[in-house]
Amino acid sequence: MRCWTRAKATVPYVVGGTKITLGVLSTVASLISHPCVQTVIDAASQIITIVEGVNANRADTKALAGRLLGLLAVISETHKDKNENDLSPDVRSSLNRLKSQLDEILVEIREIRVSTDPHTFKGFCKGVLLYGDNGGKIREYTTRIGWAMNVEGRIGDSLRLLEVVEDSRHVRGVVDDMHVITQDVRVVVQETNQHLVAISGDIAKMTRAPTSPMDTLPSSSIIPSRPPILYGRDKEIKDIAHRIVTTESPRYTIHGPGGIGKTALSLGVMEHPDVTEKYGDSRHFIQCEQATSSALLIELIARGLSIEESSNDRMKDVMSRLRSTKQPILLILDNFETPWDIVGEKSRVESILCQTTSLPHVAILLTMRSDAPPSTHVQWSLPWLDPISTLAKDAAHALYVNVDPKADGDSSLDTLLAELSSLDTLLAELSYMPLAITLMASMGRSGPRPTALLQAWRDKAGGIDLFRGTDKNESVKISIQLSIESNRMKSVPEALTLLSLVAMLPAGANFELLPSLARNIPNFLLAQLTLSGTALAHVDSGKQVVQLLSPVRSYVLKHHPASDRTMHIIYDSYAQFVTRHNAPFGSTHFSRDARVLAAEETNLEAILPLSIRSGSCSAIEAAIDFSRYQRYTRPQLEIITCAVDVCRRNANFELLARSLAMLGEIFYCLNRYEESTAIYQQASDVYEGCDDRLGMANCLRGLGDIHRMQGRHAEAEAAFQQASGLCGEFGDRLGVANCQRGLGDMHRMRGWLTEAEAEYRQAFVVYEEFGDRFGMANCLRGLGDIHGMQGQHAEAEAAYQRASGVYRELGFRLGVANCLKGLGDIYRMQERHREAKAVFKRACVVYKELGSRLGVADCAQGFGHIYREQGRRAEAESEYQQASTVYEELGDRDAQQEYSRAKVIFQELGHKTLTDYDTDVTSFRLTTP
Repeated sequence: MRCWTRAKATVPYVVGGTKITLGVLSTVASLISHPCVQTVIDAASQIITIVEGVNANRADTKALAGRLLGLLAVISETHKDKNENDLSPDVRSSLNRLKSQLDEILVEIREIRVSTDPHTFKGFCKGVLLYGDNGGKIREYTTRIGWAMNVEGRIGDSLRLLEVVEDSRHVRGVVDDMHVITQDVRVVVQETNQHLVAISGDIAKMTRAPTSPMDTLPSSSIIPSRPPILYGRDKEIKDIAHRIVTTESPRYTIHGPGGIGKTALSLGVMEHPDVTEKYGDSRHFIQCEQATSSALLIELIARGLSIEESSNDRMKDVMSRLRSTKQPILLILDNFETPWDIVGEKSRVESILCQTTSLPHVAILLTMRSDAPPSTHVQWSLPWLDPISTLAKDAAHALYVNVDPKADGDSSLDTLLAELSSLDTLLAELSYMPLAITLMASMGRSGPRPTALLQAWRDKAGGIDLFRGTDKNESVKISIQLSIESNRMKSVPEALTLLSLVAMLPAGANFELLPSLARNIPNFLLAQLTLSGTALAHVDSGKQVVQLLSPVRSYVLKHHPASDRTMHIIYDSYAQFVTRHNAPFGSTHFSRDARVLAAEETNLEAILPLSIRSGSCSAIEAAIDFSRYQRYTRPQLEIITCAVDVCRRNANFELLARSLAMLGEIFYCLNRYEESTAIYQQASDVYEGCDDRLGMANCLRGLGDIHRMQGRHAEAEAAFQQASGLCGEFGDRLGVANCQRGLGDMHRMRGWLTEAEAEYRQAFVVYEEFGDRFGMANCLRGLGDIHGMQGQHAEAEAAYQRASGVYRELGFRLGVANCLKGLGDIYRMQERHREAKAVFKRACVVYKELGSRLGVADCAQGFGHIYREQGRRAEAESEYQQASTVYEELGDRDAQQEYSRAKVIFQELGHKTLTDYDTDVTSFRLTTP
């Protein structure tokens, strides 16, 4: 059976050469008009056909085919400069006798062919396993043809010429040259003779049986070297080694994606002291990458066990060797996915696995690109090993520095900190994948620092440098290709389509969205299982998503981009997704929708700009809605700016006005008041052109907030009053309430506390009536500020706590931070310094995450007050300096201007200097939502 499989493995190599050879010979036949020539070609055809199925006699068949080619050269030589009628009677007689010899040989060759039909197992056994007689016949034919060739005196010279040409191997251009042969038979024969001599050497190579896959296998088990240190794998090695040593008849599979370190991990287990002690020299590491058939898998196992003797049944040899001892044996079958995924061979490979695991003293450890052990007919040890994960951050850093020590090398402190920060980002973008980290660090060792490598990774659209090389251990590309081009992936074509789709989503495909995203993919569930089974994708059960590792995603984006149809479906699905989760801020369902949008925020930031640029109105609507969500959670400019640009280009004024208004809100939240003012004014003009007076009112209210923060109270009051009037005309009571709250904020900042409280309470009633919890919370916080300024600390604390609770329920982190800051001021004024510092720290963390420099500066100022009151002048001065620097950088747009106004306000209240009453200053500071 082994020989049958080996011979079958040879056939594909021979078939290609056979076709070329017969094509050339047919051309030759048309040029030489002697019946003997066609007979030679027929014989050669039969011989070459036999080579397809006969492996054992290939040396004999090769020699026979070579002799036939030599014979063709002799015939052409005899025709040189002659027509058929010009040949002497002796030569014609010799050629006729030669034809008779060939006719006899041809009949016998056909008989061998019929009796040893390789397409039947019986015929193959007869012709190959018992090949001695046939081999003798073939050698006899070779001798007879050689005798026939000696009838012509010029044969010796021709054969010597053939040998010279074969050595030189100059065969290029021969076939093309044959197309220019003229109709003149004499010239044709002469040129053919010359070309045939040159071609014959190459034909001999083509008819030569190629090296059998068996011949490329290692003669014994070659164990690859593992890294001296397996960073971050100590726990896994210890766990697997313990199981291999203590479990009865252990059968385990290490599974995970390519490049994750499965081979290195298995070698680490193999060399673990406990494993070495139990299994000793009976530890066998077998690389299965070359096992492209079940027969090759058996041969690899046999050679891994150093079985030198050979019978006609190599599986029997393997089992005999394994049964020859009762001592524990450990077989590690690395890259087992190669034989497991062979089309049409799974049952045979499974049989090999089952026979091997039937022996209780044989421990089995597989590594493969999969998400589970391969066969259901094997009793795998429980519990299964978890899929190998990517490295932890610290282990990834250690691996990188081990390859590129200068990443932690000597440099200035600032440079070192910047490079370490870039390295952390780079490792995260490589998904902490060991192979990708090793290759990137190897590049770094030759010069580039992490900052440069990070930029190169991003600029080259997916780290193209990592995709060089020709070996899976030297190239991420080869490692990924092995999975993508596996038989399992080829058997489910939809899997590649799904892979391209998921690659478009940096955060992975959410289970809820996947049916909509994959609606054009038949059997997408089978495709998903295939991606998991080949470890190209992994399922994060906690997040409920299907994800790709970053290097895999980058490779797929470059080499297997999603089709236009798939992209349009993605655009449409995400536009509908945002529309479904667009509850107004402060409403009952906003918190739920905010959580859903937050889970998809990374994907939306990647998809919406692409969708907007396609000109889709629904995408622009989604961009406005999504930016409104971000305005209250984590203000970002990119998406809404893209929407504005597209609306301008397409002259879509209605959507342009709304996009501009939202952009103005985002700038305001980022304390960029000058840009916000300009954008609001543009939006107002477009609204006016569209005759949208409510839109104009919203812009006026936004401008009022900006004027308030800049201390331009007259302009602020005028804007709020004008906006309130427009809202009243259209019966927009919520709009009027928003303007009242804005007026309350302005009065409070001017120290007009009675007027401020009245505005807050009137607005609160409307908000409560409409169930606008966000508006209610804003009013509560404003009242807390007033209570604090009036020294009513208990009332202020209660108001802040109530407002903070609502903000937290709504997911409005900036509001929570503002309330924490207010509480910190109250605690400080009560000399509860420890509690004040604690809440300042919490507020400062949120401000930094949201990018609110004003909030951070306010917290620094609060710390400065605490340190001053504690007599810690140096620390107080440092904090004050930090706050002052930010205020100066922000200029008249925010805190520096407001801080100056605070001095004037307190002087108006009867205080001579701010220093005397700085304990009261921060209580009326307001970081706007």
